[in-house]
Amino acid sequence: MTSKVKLTHSNKSRERTSSAKVREGKVVYQHPKGYFVVIEFQGAGGKFREAFYPEQIEKVG
Repeated sequence: MTSKVKLTHSNKSRERTSSAKVREGKVVYQHPKGYFVVIEFQGAGGKFREAFYPEQIEKVG
């Protein structure tokens, strides 16, 4: 499944949050109780994974 998520490393700075990129990645793991989702992205240096709360992601397909 492909999802879109806004990549930010801090939710404390409005400037960083408003200028954050929306990236598309592949869901590689979902916690059985729905606590978090791990998404894999393709970056300039290769693939990387990051965990998000389910409410932070938008499902694409």
